[in-house]
Amino acid sequence: MAPPDPSPDRATSLPPRVVLGGVLVLVAVVYLPTLWFGFVYDDHWTLLANGFLRSPGDLPLLLGRSAHAAAVPDAFRPAAVAFDVLSYQLLGAHAFWHHLLSIALHVATAGLLGAWLRARELPLTTVAIVVAIFGTLAIHAEVVAVVSYREDALAALLALAAMIQADRGAQARGRARAWSLVAAAMLALLACHSKLSAAPLPALWCVSVWSWPRPWPSRPRVLAPALALTVGCVAALAHQRYILGELSPYAAQLGIHAAAWSRSEVLASSVQIHLGYLQQMLLPLGLSPEYVDRPGSWTAPATVLGAAGLTLALGHAAVSFVRGRHRTWSLVAFATVLAWVPTSNLVALPNMRADRFAYLPSIFVCLGLGTLAWMLGRALARRLGHDAIAYAPAVALVVLQGAFAQAAATAYKSDARLWEVALRRAPDSARAHALLGELTIATMRATEGDEDPVLLARARAHCRRALALAPEDALPHLCAARLAVQLEQWTLAQRHFEAALARARAREDRILTALASVTLDVAELPYAERVARVDALLARAEREFPYASEVAAASGRLMHRLGRADAAFHRYARARRLRPERWDVALWGLELALDLGDAPAAQTLWARGKDLWSDADPKLVDATRRRVYDGGRLFSAGTPKWPGEHALPLIDLLPERPRDDP
Repeated sequence: MAPPDPSPDRATSLPPRVVLGGVLVLVAVVYLPTLWFGFVYDDHWTLLANGFLRSPGDLPLLLGRSAHAAAVPDAFRPAAVAFDVLSYQLLGAHAFWHHLLSIALHVATAGLLGAWLRARELPLTTVAIVVAIFGTLAIHAEVVAVVSYREDALAALLALAAMIQADRGAQARGRARAWSLVAAAMLALLACHSKLSAAPLPALWCVSVWSWPRPWPSRPRVLAPALALTVGCVAALAHQRYILGELSPYAAQLGIHAAAWSRSEVLASSVQIHLGYLQQMLLPLGLSPEYVDRPGSWTAPATVLGAAGLTLALGHAAVSFVRGRHRTWSLVAFATVLAWVPTSNLVALPNMRADRFAYLPSIFVCLGLGTLAWMLGRALARRLGHDAIAYAPAVALVVLQGAFAQAAATAYKSDARLWEVALRRAPDSARAHALLGELTIATMRATEGDEDPVLLARARAHCRRALALAPEDALPHLCAARLAVQLEQWTLAQRHFEAALARARAREDRILTALASVTLDVAELPYAERVARVDALLARAEREFPYASEVAAASGRLMHRLGRADAAFHRYARARRLRPERWDVALWGLELALDLGDAPAAQTLWARGKDLWSDADPKLVDATRRRVYDGGRLFSAGTPKWPGEHALPLIDLLPERPRDDP
């Protein structure tokens, strides 16, 4: 499958920058609706509740084991975490700007793809078609619409930049060659430090050189650039092994389904999964925010036919490569298979399948699709005698993919919509049932609908179904525990929280704090024992999760309930530093001032927190307003000092301007 020879047409008569610029504008327009989406999925964990992003001075900890030991989310991907720190410092916690950044990353990746193909001297029309298909490919909706998954786009962006530098290093001379090789190694290191999906980068570049469909201007010297890329990737792998003690970041996590099945069953399922990716790229049907992991069988018809098809395709690509024919097909086949090695389930992954796993491999698939679309279009144009028809297949494919991309992206507008769509697409997903149950319970709390029989029945049904589907997972027990808390069944809630804690793969901080809060209300236990258990749980949470804002906030609230004003103050202050956007922490600090009788401090906190109160629960805001007014009357400036005079600098709890707007 060699690309057709370039010939004058309307596209190639325009300057390349105009053509590719127009294509990139089209890519951006496809995803503009995501600007008004909220934070979903892991955004709450990696961005909102991650206090490390508010501590830029601690960035050097990513170079060693300290950040991982402190449970910083994704600390084994230091480049991605550093990017998140920088983006938070610039953009705050406003979803609009972070979605804009995700779109910009995707557009930049498409732009670099075009620059790489142009540097390889592909015809402008072919390059424009490939970039348009990549930019609008529907399977990319998850990466663009979910802020915390922009790591895939970042890794692909850096990988393309590394290959561009490797190309320059293969053809340049002298000092320019040396600088290009150093840049290629550094970019490969950063790409793998963003996500290990870029680990096959050296092999991908070598295959792209050996199988490239058009001759290079000069004979490339492949060894040095390949070695530079290898050095960068190996350095990233070695650093990850140093941080984790092993290569896989998920080896220590319990409850990964793929780890419980035989490797043969997992790989059989993986064959079907990757055929599904290819189908979704060609015809974007079946895209979903949630897939249920299932073991496969090598005797299943789908596995047999899929394995046979992949084997024949690779065999044909190998023969074509040896004979020097259909070089584009050889490149697409070999590079796609290599790019999928990190997510091929050779090692156990928490999710065997996810749309985002197709982001980097799709670069080479789109090269094949774009070349094929242009060939078909030229053939149609010659047959029908109209040059404009040559663009018809490419335009149809781009319109189809763009329409499906916009439709797929709407699933990520909010958590509620996401998990409703996930449950429709994967009705046997325990995670979808559990999280929908938790969202329903949160709705009951927010609307005072604790006695609404419809909401209660819905939450109970989701939690029970989740427990039936995956009794050994943490999320179903967490759902059941939240439901028990809503019904004030403290002993049952404690039992389910303990079960969730025992089964948790990661993120135990929210379970520890919830369990501590519930334990304080278990009437069957002596009060002294309850307090001792609470202290032990909070001590563990604060020790293991020092950057979790939820731990500091919940710990401060419990200290407040126990009458430990000094401990509550220091934890509120830490929670405010770790996540200054939290209105509840600001209200709790104000309540602490009122409970201590410090009316002047309470009034100052109330006045300074006005930017936060608009996001708060109106009922709580109104109740607090009345308390502040009453406190001002009881403890006015002319009255004696408040009872039990304290030495706490409550003014330090003053809310800063919330970082939800740059």
